[in-house]
Amino acid sequence: MDSDFDRGIYYGCIIKGDLLGAIKYVKGFSEQSVLYNRFMEIFEREKYTVYEADDEINKILVIYQQYYRDVFYLQIEREEAEDRLRLRLLDFFGNADKSIELSDIEQKQAVEYFEKKGFHFLGGRTSGYYGPYIWRTTEIKTYEVELPDGIQKYAVKLLDGFIAKSWTDYLSFGEIGTGGWTDQDGMINCIKSAYDFNSEEFRVSLLKHEAQHARDLLRNKDMPLEELEYRAKLVELIYTEKRNLFRQFLREADGSDLQNGHSSAAAKILAGYVGKLNLSREELENLANREVQAVAKELFEEAAVF
Repeated sequence: MDSDFDRGIYYGCIIKGDLLGAIKYVKGFSEQSVLYNRFMEIFEREKYTVYEADDEINKILVIYQQYYRDVFYLQIEREEAEDRLRLRLLDFFGNADKSIELSDIEQKQAVEYFEKKGFHFLGGRTSGYYGPYIWRTTEIKTYEVELPDGIQKYAVKLLDGFIAKSWTDYLSFGEIGTGGWTDQDGMINCIKSAYDFNSEEFRVSLLKHEAQHARDLLRNKDMPLEELEYRAKLVELIYTEKRNLFRQFLREADGSDLQNGHSSAAAKILAGYVGKLNLSREELENLANREVQAVAKELFEEAAVF
């Protein structure tokens, strides 16, 4: 592999939903021709992925793959792409009433449909874009989690047997994606296959990140997404010892998409460090971890709880 190919830059494009940027970057490296051709097969020639599920489920998953192509590859306006998704789902479920909202289709018809098939279905947006999580089994375990303002027990749902894990997983061909989330009841959901349960990634980037979400949502269920992600990412930086997570966040720092909470939170973190240290973005990339942790603690203490 050419040492000039930086997987961090590639992943940064995917996380921001910049599929065209990712494809353009990959195309510049001859050793990435297989990856480039895979993008072309799916997004240019529409040879969609077939999942390990029956034909009817695959028909629904093609509908979501068409949405990914519309919004990320063709760059159709988000509202129009969502309406196309809505109408395709209405046709699949045989609804004569074309006024039904997309959220209602997912929360009612899709959930019931997949339950009958032996699956769990979670729809809605992840960082601004639609894309379902579909899995078979759920196991509940309890963990003690240390956060900046104390230790508390949290119940964690361990989810397994996935056939779909939303849009970042799809765009990256399974290389990156959401490892978990916090639901409206404050329960932490964990994609079991995404983690080594003894790793810092699980202990910090899943448990602490999502536990901070749960704690903040308990205080204010209407806390803005950017603020939720900002506070949780700062918690990750406070406790991270073994990874250069800060550099990853800097590469996510594109606040132009206000519906992408991770991206705009990373941009807010960048601005906070620049303000505290009076360093350029390039200089911050080489910041020692102890300095990263110290500034993260300051920023977290200053972060308002709405």
